[in-house]
Amino acid sequence: MTVYADPVRAAREAGFKHPEKAWSELAAREEIVGEIRRRSENIRSIYESTAVCGMYRLAYGGVSDALTLLYREELSADELNKLDLRNISEVKRTDKGLEVKFCDRIKAAEKLKELSERDTRQGGSSGLLDAILLSAEALSNRGGSDPDAV
Repeated sequence: MTVYADPVRAAREAGFKHPEKAWSELAAREEIVGEIRRRSENIRSIYESTAVCGMYRLAYGGVSDALTLLYREELSADELNKLDLRNISEVKRTDKGLEVKFCDRIKAAEKLKELSERDTRQGGSSGLLDAILLSAEALSNRGGSDPDAV
């Protein structure tokens, strides 16, 4: 099963004749909104976890592979591919040799703290999900449903 972030495209791919109208009707159904909520939270959780892991690596990761890059004269392509250079923001070859700039560890640690504090303060709701819920509520308040739309 293919998952689409664009709800109109998802409705079109599902075979609805009028995907925009079908999406509007589907978004008003509680079970559909519940499933969107569940999937959105799962996806958001995965992305946030990945971001937190990346920030952690920037803030607390080692620099030995970057030093290998600086001090080893000749590295094969295979050796270069094995190096973890994610904490490097810029590499420049100058007349004096190789210049390496690292990511700012302090900023990464501050961002980790900020993310942690935000999660503590908020229940964590997605902007997209809020928009969908508001649209569904507006459709419900208008009343009426076209059974041929879906």
